[in-house]
Formats: sequence, C-alpha cells, structure tokens
Amino acid sequence: MLAILNYISYGVVLIIILMVLVAAHEYGHYLFARIFNMGVEEFAIGMGKPKVVTYLRKRHQLPVSTNDELPEGVQPGDEFEIQSQGMSMEGGTEKRFATLKRTDKGLALEEVTDFTIRPYPVGGFVRIKGMIPQSDGGETRVPGGFYSKPPLQRLIVLFAGPLFSIITGIILLVPVFMFDGKEEPLNKPILGAVEAKTPADVAGLKPGDRITAIDGAPITTFFEMIQKVRTSAGKELIFSIERQGVALDRKVMPAQDAAPSPVLGPDLRDSGTTAIQGKIGVAYSVEKAKLSFGDALATAVDTPRRAISGMVVTFSSIAGFERSVGGPGTMYKLSEQAVNLGFAKVISLAALLSISVGIFNLLPIYPLDGGQMVVAFVEMLRGGKRLSMRLQELIGTVGFAMVLLLFVSVLIVDVKRWMPKGESGPALVAPTKK
Repeated sequence: MLAILNYISYGVVLIIILMVLVAAHEYGHYLFARIFNMGVEEFAIGMGKPKVVTYLRKRHQLPVSTNDELPEGVQPGDEFEIQSQGMSMEGGTEKRFATLKRTDKGLALEEVTDFTIRPYPVGGFVRIKGMIPQSDGGETRVPGGFYSKPPLQRLIVLFAGPLFSIITGIILLVPVFMFDGKEEPLNKPILGAVEAKTPADVAGLKPGDRITAIDGAPITTFFEMIQKVRTSAGKELIFSIERQGVALDRKVMPAQDAAPSPVLGPDLRDSGTTAIQGKIGVAYSVEKAKLSFGDALATAVDTPRRAISGMVVTFSSIAGFERSVGGPGTMYKLSEQAVNLGFAKVISLAALLSISVGIFNLLPIYPLDGGQMVVAFVEMLRGGKRLSMRLQELIGTVGFAMVLLLFVSVLIVDVKRWMPKGESGPALVAPTKK
C-alpha cells in the first residue's frame, strides 16, 4: 500500500511541475498579447474538453480600428455574439459575446478572458483572437486579432512564451544554488554513479570505489582514469580499487561509443569537442558548494547556454538522441528521483524542465513558437504582407509531420528504455558517464 502511495505521489509531483511550467510559459504569451491589445479568449492549464473549472473571468477592452470588421448595424452599447476562431480541441468553436463601447480614445470592444483548468494536465494554451488563417485573409480584420497586428508584435508575443519558460527556470535555480548548493565535479578517483549493464557494472565496480591504479599505473584523479579509458575501447584493463579499506582488482573492458560524445577536459567539464571514445559507464563524484547571490545568478543565467550545447549533442547522432531524450516514462522516473532526493531536487528538476521547454519551443518548426516566429519574421521582411494560404498550409503540414515524428521517436526511446535491457536515460545525479 505504501509503495502505491509513493507511486501516486511521484505522479502528483510531476503533474504539479508541469502545470506550473505551462502557466509560466503561457503567461508570457498572455502578458504581451495584452500589452499589444490582442484579445485573449482563454488562458488554459491543461488540454481537452470540457473545462473543469473557470476560476477567473477578466474583462478587457480592444481598440477598434478602421480596418476591423464589425457586424452590420452594431452601435455603441450593443452586446453581440462573436464566434471564436480557435481550434475545436481547445473549445475554440464556442460562442462568445462582446460589447461595443465608446471611449475617450474612440470605439472599443469589451470582451472577457476565461482563466480555466482543463481535464488533461499535458499542456495548456492561450487562445488569442483571430489566430486561424482564413482563405480570404479575414484574420487580418478581426478586432484585437493576432493577425491584425504588425508582424513584429506577433513575433514578440510568440517569443515571450519560451522567454518566460527560461526566465522561470533561472529564477528557480538561484535559491537552489544559494541555499542547497551547486554540485561540482570532484576530481578524485572515486566512482559516483555506476550505470547498470555497462562494463563497470559487469566487472563489479560500485559507487564509492577508489581507483588506485589501472594496469599498475597509479591513478590520482578521475581525469587520469578518463584519459586511460577513452583510448582503450575493446582492451581489457586491470582496475586496482580500494573498497572500504580492502584492496581489490577488477578486469574492465571499455566499450566504444556508438557516436561522438562530449570530451571532458582536466576540470571534468565539457571541452567543447566531441569524439568517439571508450567508456565504462561510471560518473565522477560530486560535492556541493553554496553560492553567493551573484554567483548563483550568473550560474543560473549560464544554464540555458549549457542546455543548448547539450541539445546540439543530443540531435547530432541517434545514440545521443536515445541517451538524452525522454518521454512520459522518463519524466516520471526523474520525478521519482527528485522526490527521493529532497525538495531542492524537485525545484531543480522543475527549473531544468522549464528551461528545456523554452529552448525546445524555439526550434524553427511549425507549429512550435519558433516556427511561427520564422513566419512572422518573413512577413515582417515582406512589409507585413501575409504569406499565401497555400504556403501557410504547406508549412503547417510539414511542421506538424516533423513534430509528430519527433514525438513518436521519443515515445519509442521511452519504451526501449523501460525494457529489461534498455538504456538508463537522463539522470538527476552525476549524469556524465565515462
């Protein structure tokens, strides 16, 4: 019974993390949409229908320009029905109402934003008016509509979501680095994690083992062990180790990388190069150091850069992709690790996921934010002229196919990882294996 409760708690933690991250991302879109006087019909956490709860309804006014289309005969003070143009999966076909008002700055529509919780906690959305392209270009004449605004404003609204995701991750990391500390590589010949079913595991090496020599040559740092192992793929090595005061010898045969992987330097950090290397499946030990506010902020701000470098390596080879990506199963496993390791790890996981979500959404693939930003940028170069409907449909079809392919590939990796002989995947502790 206790085990079941634990499993439920891991899932609940993951759902809470996802809801918070989605809220931060979507708030970026919402805030800048409102700054640019775009109408926002709904701010939703979760997906699917029907709405579970509407916890807030916020009124706003949208200035009406001479280019905007209004129903014939509508006069100031009239309330009239408007049709949402959102996707049906978001409830975007529902009927809504607006009131035409006369203000000091001219005519304006008074409308309402619904803040809701949807039934499936797998994402969320901000439904901005007029985001569905029309064959006659009618989306450019929707009062307060997304496409009725200049391309630069649209680009900023799209960019704001990923930006807020990254900023949220940075904000979460700062107190973690200050009060819990940042893990730093410990360049001593002491093993940290030992990955299952790797040469080190098969040879009987265990976390905490101190490597004293390899083939009789003394080893005084973890980097010295890396140097020996990386050039010895397929060659049997004799590891002399010390375990709880007892001297032991173990035969270890490093396995060769299936694809180039990051090369660590003498400080155990990424040197910026990649190579085919021999590895045995162990990680260095780490030590925690609490940082000052300035150092914590600088380190947190640098995290997105390092995440981008890691993403480049991830997508540079099939082996890197399979080793680094993860779907629902992997995310659940990371949540389990975080809960077991303490509150600080939960916050760290949330921060890293938020930063990853922000970076991923900047990929130039439609319908991701990055892909829509590319379209807005091209239209900005065209002086605000919309792309043809045919080209928009082509971009949407190709982009959707790419996203679907990526989603299926991640699920396949996840399933393989959960098989008895699968890769262990991303980890929260000492992720760099050698």
